[in-house]
Amino acid sequence: MNPVWILWSVALVLLLITLAGLLWPLLRDAASSEVDASAETRLRRLYRAQREELARQALAPAEHQQAINELQRRLLDEIDHAAAARPAPMAEGAWLKRAPAAVLSVLLPVAALGLYLQVGDPRAAATLAQAQPDTHAGKGIDADAMVARLAERLQQTPDDLEGWMVLARSREVQEDFDAASQAYGRAAELAARQQAPVELQARLLADRADALASARGGSLDGPVQAALDAALALHPDQPKALALAGTAAARRGDRDAARRHWQRLLPLLEPDSDIALRLQNDIAGLDGGAPAAAPQRATR
Repeated sequence: MNPVWILWSVALVLLLITLAGLLWPLLRDAASSEVDASAETRLRRLYRAQREELARQALAPAEHQQAINELQRRLLDEIDHAAAARPAPMAEGAWLKRAPAAVLSVLLPVAALGLYLQVGDPRAAATLAQAQPDTHAGKGIDADAMVARLAERLQQTPDDLEGWMVLARSREVQEDFDAASQAYGRAAELAARQQAPVELQARLLADRADALASARGGSLDGPVQAALDAALALHPDQPKALALAGTAAARRGDRDAARRHWQRLLPLLEPDSDIALRLQNDIAGLDGGAPAAAPQRATR
């Protein structure tokens, strides 16, 4: 269903509910007045029916006249009682009860429409009607635009740690690893300055090392090794830093360091998981002389 129709249907239902709540007491009072006004007519019909019943009875003339007199007296009493209970003629008129209901039923929708035109945005409904379903290409463009806007916003709020973390991960998803490593570096600096938990600082450094390695074609030396050393100095059990440091050590032929890093990582992994089994094979491969490459992106 068109979203515009849903919008206006909900508005119409709400308006009808409001009108019902306001008009029901007024209409009910008018109906009550009509019932009161017809009470005298019902009494007169009842009197005639009872009089006809008396006529059918075999009563002496004196008894019949006495019964008729008693019936008339009761009729007059009932009429007087009904008249005393009814409002004055001007107040009991049905038009006087229905007039406010009629005015409300017209003025309330007009007032609601006027208020919407004054403070609402009629163009929003038209925009919603013209909106087309997102395509995969459109979603990609929107995501890129959102990342670009986030990068622009961070130039105005450079101390937003969470913003830099989101930007870094977004750049990684876009496979812009240079930009990702820079964002991770900025986030790591802010985390240290803001005295964030050491686990977070170490993780950001390990993420920066991972992004740097991807940007440099998988090379783990130089700035990558420096980031790994800084991460492990802060938190010796940082999983990604241990995995990458072990791989770097294995590549440069330092099997003892590789074994030390990977054996420390192994208890941190879920037992019998794929990554744990591969890491065990890599550790075993160190003794066989074949330097293995531990997974770089599977461990956070």
